[in-house]
Amino acid sequence: KEAFEEFINKEYYTSALLARFANDILKKGTKIAIQDLENTMDHVVMLYGYIRDKDIFERDYQQYLASRLLQDLSESEQSERSMIGKLKTESGYHWTSKLEDMFKDIQRSKELMDGFKQKHTDFHTELNVSVCTTGAWPTSSIQPVKKPPDIVTVSERFTQFYLNRFSGRRLNFQMDKGKADVQVQFNAKCKKILTCSTYQMLVLLLFNNKTTWTFKEMQDATGIPKEDLQVAALSMAHPKVKVMRKAP
Repeated sequence: KEAFEEFINKEYYTSALLARFANDILKKGTKIAIQDLENTMDHVVMLYGYIRDKDIFERDYQQYLASRLLQDLSESEQSERSMIGKLKTESGYHWTSKLEDMFKDIQRSKELMDGFKQKHTDFHTELNVSVCTTGAWPTSSIQPVKKPPDIVTVSERFTQFYLNRFSGRRLNFQMDKGKADVQVQFNAKCKKILTCSTYQMLVLLLFNNKTTWTFKEMQDATGIPKEDLQVAALSMAHPKVKVMRKAP
């Protein structure tokens, strides 16, 4: 046991790789061939018990879980809860209670959206909001992104609905965490529905106003941070994708 513990802690990146492996076996469309998921999760938790840099594993696992929940990438909620239960046995209540709170937020958000949709049936835009409690989810700065008019209308209506139900709370939109389905009319004969990130949606909506934009104009119009805008725009201009054309 001591020899194995010494071996597994030789490299600092073991904790990060273990968290990534846990993400890979729990998300939809995994390419890892797993015959017995419960047994594999037991092995992950066993290795977690040996690693010394548990804070690295816990940070990365929580970020991966947040991504799976917000992007609807979990293969099975039952498996997710089973994994948290196994981790709780090994690590205790303090850290895993945050993971459980994340699940509660997603469940409450689904109920909240049902109430919102029953009350507001006049929108052409379909909206799904996940309300995440500060402290339970991985922390990240809220970017002052400029929402286009179509998004402003529906987001303000939801904000009013939420604050009427929960007075005294504050609601901020985290635009870098979401995804969107956008219908794009490329020409008279070609119409596609694209699944993209919220940032990519903000870029695409700009082309309702004019057909050519410089990078600087995109940045000024959306308020998306430069590095994030580069990822959002260039990924849609990739030769294999060709949603947008760029020059040079």
